[in-house]
Amino acid sequence: MSGLRLCDIRKTYPNGYEAVKKLNIDIKDGEFVSLVGPSGCGKTTTLRMIAGLEDITEGQLWIGDRMTNNVPPKNRGIAMVFQSYALFPHMTVAANICFGLKIKKVDLKVRKEKLEWALDLLDLKGLGDRKPSELSGGQRQRVALGRALVLDPEVLLLDEPLSNLDAKLRIRMRTELKRIHKQLKSTIIYVTHDQAEAMTLSDRIAIMKDGDLMQIGTPLEIYNHPANRFVASFIGSPAMNFIEGELVQESGKYLLKYGTDSLVLPESMKGRIQEEINGKDVVIGVRPEDFRISLEPQADAIKGMSVVTETLGSDDYVAVDVAGSLLSVRIEPQSQFPLDRDVYLQPKENKIHVFERQNSL
Repeated sequence: MSGLRLCDIRKTYPNGYEAVKKLNIDIKDGEFVSLVGPSGCGKTTTLRMIAGLEDITEGQLWIGDRMTNNVPPKNRGIAMVFQSYALFPHMTVAANICFGLKIKKVDLKVRKEKLEWALDLLDLKGLGDRKPSELSGGQRQRVALGRALVLDPEVLLLDEPLSNLDAKLRIRMRTELKRIHKQLKSTIIYVTHDQAEAMTLSDRIAIMKDGDLMQIGTPLEIYNHPANRFVASFIGSPAMNFIEGELVQESGKYLLKYGTDSLVLPESMKGRIQEEINGKDVVIGVRPEDFRISLEPQADAIKGMSVVTETLGSDDYVAVDVAGSLLSVRIEPQSQFPLDRDVYLQPKENKIHVFERQNSL
């Protein structure tokens, strides 16, 4: 297996559209890295440049110790699993899995050994003679994965492979992918728009927007220390709450003024607030689980009104109207929280994030 480096990678199309802008990512040997972002952010274009299916406009792509910009796709030591599976409908499972090996003229005995290995690894034993039309969606996905794995790729590329599956099957396949990666220790680059997939599968997550890399880090780093408001809003379900206001300093304390109210920010935040944003419009971010909610007035609290509750079984949430914006707050499950009441929200002081409107702290 090999690591992979993207050095100042750019992709510009003939019409001038810049799909990827000077992307720098260093992926270690055996690492599972997810590229995450909304549609059109450049994540699939990046994957296709790594695979050699798209030309690189500028920059260098290194796979192991080889610079591979001009290396043909078949010589890059890469295998790719597509969103659509791309199985041959007229071929059996066995023929689909062994197709790449046959093209490479791998010895028949070796092909049979690799086929048995893949069928066992992917829980497909006894299905080798079936056609793709006779398989479930999850089984077809595993066949596509098997076809890639038998090639012993240096890097495995997965382009939204679970997006065509139902919710229950996606969760099961996430577990399967985690098990396979743990067993094979492959270098995997995984493209998805589903932040839950990225959080559960990845060693690190790279979040993209409009062709730019917003942040790269471990799932916990991304969740607990988002680099900017976009990252904070993209990762987490329910999403982070945001309160827009003006940050001012009075009597040595920082206050967020929003609507007709203000919130005193904790002393511990002084080191995280840049002096130059004093008096500027900012955004406070707090995740739903990081509020304490009370029906009684509290010091340094955000006043709002409870509007509606959402019951998810293990977690319940109440929506609180604060100055015309709805904030989501996690509450005790099955607590029958009273609605249409004044409530008071106290953010946990080490869980408050402050962002400039355009930039991040």
